[in-house]
Amino acid sequence: MMETTPPDKGKNRPLAPSLASASSPVRLAKGQLPSTDHLLAALTVARVGSFTRAAHELELSQPALSRQIMGLEKNIGVKLFERVGRAVRLTSSGEELVSRVGPLLEELLRVSGNLCASMGTTAGRVRLGASESVAINSLPQILRLYLSANRRVSLRLVCRTSERLPEMVASGEIDLAVCAVEFDPPGLATKQLWAEEMVLVLPVSHPQRSRSITSYTNEDFILLPQSTITRRVLDNALTEKGIELKVALEHDSPEVIKAMVLAGLGLAILPEPTVRRETRRGELAAWPLSDLKVMRTIVAVSDPRRQPWPAEVALIDALSRYGR
Repeated sequence: MMETTPPDKGKNRPLAPSLASASSPVRLAKGQLPSTDHLLAALTVARVGSFTRAAHELELSQPALSRQIMGLEKNIGVKLFERVGRAVRLTSSGEELVSRVGPLLEELLRVSGNLCASMGTTAGRVRLGASESVAINSLPQILRLYLSANRRVSLRLVCRTSERLPEMVASGEIDLAVCAVEFDPPGLATKQLWAEEMVLVLPVSHPQRSRSITSYTNEDFILLPQSTITRRVLDNALTEKGIELKVALEHDSPEVIKAMVLAGLGLAILPEPTVRRETRRGELAAWPLSDLKVMRTIVAVSDPRRQPWPAEVALIDALSRYGR
């Protein structure tokens, strides 16, 4: 099962529970233990800071999620959340619950996954993050085979920028990220998966057929913003060659850039997988440059402080096979 979440326009930060003991400790009624589903619901609301987003992630209606939270609060006898305008905030008791129960529930799910793995079955939950271009052009084929072979895995896919994804791994918002990097993120582990060559992208009707970048220095270019890793890799290569391009437009979506090139508004330089579909259909031309070889590296980013679930190990193996 796979769930996707659209790219964000900012940085959604999870609610940060205090590790200190709350002044109002959580007490369970004798003989009553909360449902793991109710606990997972509370942890998800605390992480995303929204009942609406939590309900979407858990594949529940918002009223059903609210009933789970109310049931948990009734079970343990304390209020866990309070609303401040449209935001949701943990109470002191909620902070204690999240800080104490979160690691326990994570370990319970991990044990379940390990037991399945020992019986030859991969199961568990994987929260995967990917950049837009990787998610569109590479992941569909990889995930189709992976989920077909691992039907008991619950996969959640979120799309964010390559700059944002390592932060999400470090904060525990996601388990694994697949994206481009300039250098290894501090404190995180990276595994090289594959390399993508940057190619010149132009309309099929363009009169120029040269494969030298110097033949196009008077043309208008539509490029990714300088804030992106891919653009910085390109700019470094151009600077080394002493080449300056006329940048008429910038956009952070390769899909938008391709549409602009199709409309005849300029040329582009993009990773080859990004334009593979359009070149096969004869909609765009894309050529490797003879005098400017630029590669971007796609890696899997993980947190070495935590033991990966069997489902994560299987996914990294699937990603590595694609790279080969």
